[in-house]
This record gives sequence, C-alpha cells and structure tokens, in this order.
Amino acid sequence: MSGRMGTTSRLKKQLGLVHAVSLIAGTIIGSGIFLTPNDTVSQVGSYGMAIVVWLIAGVLILGASLCYAELGTALPASGGEYTYLRHCFGGLPAFLYAWVSVLATWPMSVGIGLLTLGRYMARPFFTTDCEPPTSTVKAIAIALLVFLTFVNCLSARWSAGLSSILFFTKLLPIVALIILGVVSLSEGNGYRLEHGFRNTSLQASSLVIAFYDSFWAYAGWTNANYFTAELKSPRLLPIALVIAVPLVIVCYMLVYVAYMSILPRALFVKSEAIAVDAAQHVFGDAGLIIMPFLVALSCLGSANGTLFAGARVAAESSKRGDFPKVFGLIHELLWTPFTAVLFQSLLAAFYILVADIGALLLLFSFLAWVFYGSSFVAVIFLRYREPELPRAFKTPLIIPAFLILVAAFLVITPFYKYPIQSVICLAFMILSCPVYFIFVSRRLLKPLHSSLDRASAWSVRIAQYVINVS
Repeated sequence: MSGRMGTTSRLKKQLGLVHAVSLIAGTIIGSGIFLTPNDTVSQVGSYGMAIVVWLIAGVLILGASLCYAELGTALPASGGEYTYLRHCFGGLPAFLYAWVSVLATWPMSVGIGLLTLGRYMARPFFTTDCEPPTSTVKAIAIALLVFLTFVNCLSARWSAGLSSILFFTKLLPIVALIILGVVSLSEGNGYRLEHGFRNTSLQASSLVIAFYDSFWAYAGWTNANYFTAELKSPRLLPIALVIAVPLVIVCYMLVYVAYMSILPRALFVKSEAIAVDAAQHVFGDAGLIIMPFLVALSCLGSANGTLFAGARVAAESSKRGDFPKVFGLIHELLWTPFTAVLFQSLLAAFYILVADIGALLLLFSFLAWVFYGSSFVAVIFLRYREPELPRAFKTPLIIPAFLILVAAFLVITPFYKYPIQSVICLAFMILSCPVYFIFVSRRLLKPLHSSLDRASAWSVRIAQYVINVS
C-alpha cells in the first residue's frame, strides 16, 4: 500500500531544457485564453487597456516565476509552495496551503476548465443570440469529469498518456486563431483596433478582476517547481521559465489581436465562446464545428492534468498527516491514488454544480494570490535568514518586494466590491487553524485523539475493502 508514490530522493533527474519548456508552456496554456479575454474588456472598457492588462500580467508572471525559480533551486525538493512555507515559516502556514489547495484551488481549477469545455461543446447547438443553458453546460462538465475520474482511477499511465496526446492539441486552436487574425487583418479589418483606449475605465475593483481574468490564463506557471527534483540541473529552471513564459505571452497577444480584428465589439464583449464565434465569423458553419472540438481538447487536457496532479497533492498531504490516511491509499492492482482521485473529483463536481465560472475564478484567484504573496515573502526571508544556501539563480530583490505589493493589492481590493466572497475565502482559511491544532499538531482536545485514531483506522479498512472489491 505504499509502492510507487515514493519520496523525492527516488525521482530520476531526467528532464532537460526542451522537456522543461514544453511542460511549463503546456501547463500554462489551457482554458484561460478561450474564456476571459472579453471579460477583461468589459472590466477595463477598451481594447487597448485590455491588451495592456494582459501584457502586464504576463510580465508580472515572468517576475513571479523567477522568484519561484530561486526558491526551486534553493529548496530543490519537489512540493512547491508547501515545501517553501514549511521550511521558512513552519507547519501551520504549510498546512494552510495544503488545506486551501486540496480542498479549493485544485478542484476549482478542474471545475473551471470543464465548465469552459462545456460552453464550447454546447455552443454549436445554439445560435449566437442564444447562449447554451447553464444546465446543459454543467451536465457536459459533469459527464466529462466522470470520464476523467475513471481514467485517473484506472491507470496513471492512461492519464499521463491522455495528457501527452492532448498536449500537442493545445497549440492547434492557438495557431488557428493566430492565422485567422492574420487573414482578418489582411482583409482590412484592422480598423476595429483604432481608438484602442477609448472608454478606458480604471476603477480599482474592476482592474483587480481584469487582472484575475488575465492571471487565470497563466495559471500553470507554478507547476515547474513541482518537478524541480527531476531536472538534470537546477540551472535549467530559470532558463526554461525565461523561454516558456515570454513564448506564451507572445501567443496570447497575437490571439487577443486576432479576436479583436475578427469580431465586432458588440459580439466580442458578450460572447461566451469567443474562439468559436471568431472561427464562425470567418468560416461560417465549418468554424462552428472545428473550433469547439479543438478548444474542448485543450480544456480536457488541462483538466486532466490538474486532476492528475491534484490527486497526488492530496495523497501526499495525507501521507504527511495533514489529511486523513484514507486519502493516501494506493490501489494494490492499479497503482493509482484511488481515494484521492475520487475525493478531488467529488469536490470538483460540487464546485461545478453550485457556482458559475465567474464566481470560481474570483474565489480561486483570491486564494491563490494569498500563497503567491507568501512565497514572495519567503524569497526575501531565505535570502537574509539562510544566505549560505546554494542557489543556481538569484532574483533581484526588487522583484519579490514589488510582487508582495501586487499580491496585497489583489487580495485586499476585492473586499470593497465583493465583500461576501472575500469574507468566505478568509473564513475558509481561518477555519484551517483549529483543524490544524486539533487534528494535525494535536495540541488541542487531546482526549479526542484516540477516538479520532480509531475512526481513521476504520475508514482506511472500509476504503481498502471497497478498493479490493473493485
């Protein structure tokens, strides 16, 4: 019941620069570029400002990734934020990250990707003036979640193989949209980009949501630090990031310009499947068939990769004692984290059913930037507390210092316009503190611990029986 979920010391250093660049670019490109560009325009009021926001977001993500590169080379054990926070600040902040990532950000990310997929798969069956019903979109998302759950429970190799196949399909809609943009501009549609900054609005609360939209499109940028221990040399990490992130920025800028040159503004702003509407505008019904398929494959690949990784984060958290042992069980025949996959899938299904994409994006972004900011603090903390640590790369300290201010702005400002959602996020994080002291560090309610141990043992036995029967 242990098997192949080994420690990082057993991981083979086999990933080169090309592998690292493709993994980083592949995890970044997902549903974001097909989901949020028009909402960014709605928030800031103009095409020109929307492009500036996405460009600034890309530059900030590049700076953030360089901070993570320093952390990844100073503390090369795989584990990402959990490793950094535990090393710098102790068990409680690390548990808080595990709590939020396992229960919220990972399954929310799966939910957002599958809801986006549902929009695009349903879009060909409805006219431009009649968007797909929410119930239809959610039904498609749940159906594909069941499929991904089955694949991830049945075989890690199947899941990884599916991700590998879908990785190559991710670039197809990006390339197709860039070509459509070039064709549109060559036909004289560049006039749609004139007066690009007219009607620009820079309200702080709207600007935060615009940045949330754009940051979601770069959401996979932290994943590089989860395979640091498998790189042939730690020096490859910053090099791969400096190549991969600007490459994605350029692709996104070209796609953004393509959207704007192809679609009239009224259609651009209200579209819920903007890539499909752009393709249909150029190719008619043929675009209505081809583009949804390509985007759906891209979103499916992202959701599968997120479920694959999220389940393993949950399983490893269980083995560290942060979550019940039942979530760390490995199927004796299939060698998959069976219970962790089911747990993550149930949470993703919950988020799909009770919330829409906008709400999930807000909650995800708020929670994520709390820990991004904490990691930027860790960069400065380690530089002064442990200057002797070997580092293959050092970030200029002005970068993490500035990014701490950015993170504070992105976390504090939503309390003004979205107080209920922000308070929910804050309460969810605060709830982790009594959980930590009662169940993890066991400093409180000690008489309950024997009962908790018995309940945990029984849950493991029941889960083992169900797994073995299956």
